Amino acid sequence: MKQGFYILLLFTFFQVSGQKFYSKEYYDNGKLKSEGWLNQNQRVDYWFYYFENGNKKEEGHFINNKKCKWWIFYNSNQEITKKSEFKNDLINGFSLFYRNSQIIRAEKYFMGNKTNEWNSLAEFKKDNNINFL
Repeated sequence: MKQGFYILLLFTFFQVSGQKFYSKEYYDNGKLKSEGWLNQNQRVDYWFYYFENGNKKEEGHFINNKKCKWWIFYNSNQEITKKSEFKNDLINGFSLFYRNSQIIRAEKYFMGNKTNEWNSLAEFKKDNNINFL
C-alpha cells in the first residue's frame, strides 16, 4: 500500500512540474515587464514584453526558450516600428520597418545574416511575391 502511495505521489509531482503555466514579471515600479507561458522553466508559445511606462515593447512566439515565427516591436508610444521573422532565436526571413503605420523599408535575413534590403515598399513588392501586404 505504501509503495502504491509513493508511486502516486511521484507521478503527481512529475505531472505538476511538467505542466506549463502563465508567468508574469514586474518592474520595481510595479508595472508589468513581461508575461507568457513557461514549460519546464523555458519560454514557450506567445509572450509580451513592456516598457517601464506600461506600453507594449515587443511580442511574439517562443519554442524551447528561442524566438520563432513573427515578432512585433514597438516604440515607447506603442507604435509598431518593426516586424521580424525568427528561427532558433535568430532573425530568419523578412524584417519590415514601419513609420506612421506604413512600411518604409524591408530587409531579408538568413540565420541572422542580412542577405538583401529594399528602401521602399514598391521595390520590396517588385522583388517578392508576398500576399500579406
